Amino acid sequence: MDTTGVEELLMSMKKSWPGLFLHSANVANLSLRICNFLGLDELDRETMIAGALLHDVGKMFVKREIIDKPGPLTKGEWTELKEHPSRGASLIEEMGADTPLVEMVRYHHERWDGKGYEGLRGERIPLYARIIVLADSLDAMTSLRPYRAPLKVHEAIKEVHRCAGSQFDPKLVTALAADPFWRSDTYQNPARLERQLDKEKQWLVQLADSYATLSHPLVYAQSQWLDRLLTIFWQLKGCAKGARR
Repeated sequence: MDTTGVEELLMSMKKSWPGLFLHSANVANLSLRICNFLGLDELDRETMIAGALLHDVGKMFVKREIIDKPGPLTKGEWTELKEHPSRGASLIEEMGADTPLVEMVRYHHERWDGKGYEGLRGERIPLYARIIVLADSLDAMTSLRPYRAPLKVHEAIKEVHRCAGSQFDPKLVTALAADPFWRSDTYQNPARLERQLDKEKQWLVQLADSYATLSHPLVYAQSQWLDRLLTIFWQLKGCAKGARR
């Protein structure tokens, strides 16, 4: 599957469902960061980006009233929703996608404990898919959904660590804990968050240089993430000033 096919699917998603497009861009940005931290090579990173951008393409076949439903889903609605990974995987497979890309889309709702959509367990889940599971969950937890309010970033990071070994690959979570990005105290301490903001700005510049356009999905996603962290930083600074009065 060439880049033209990926771009066409993304443009269709952006036009028909901007929220899903932004979520996909966020997941791709987070997934690429994980790949860089793990030291994966350039080919792996490009495959990762494509898979993350397309991981939810199957949701375009799911009724929007199911996705946007504020209350519990019926059994039939759950059945339809749970088909979106396989439908997305079948779509990109028909378009000529390589096996790793198809597996990322098909298995992005698997859990380390085997309680995911397809029932794969542990290292039987491809590494790329395990990375997307983590990135997808972090963005979902920190985003507004029709059925719940978003978690604060530090709360979502704590949930990632709490679910290591059940939902997420425990070795992956342990490895990422060496990066301040994946530590909850980074988002609760103004000094630590200020240092992280410098890294976030550098990452934005790096992405803009790599893709040579501010409209690239990853550049846009990182600019949104940076804005979110700046808001958290000024809130923390405000609380700190209030405490000193």
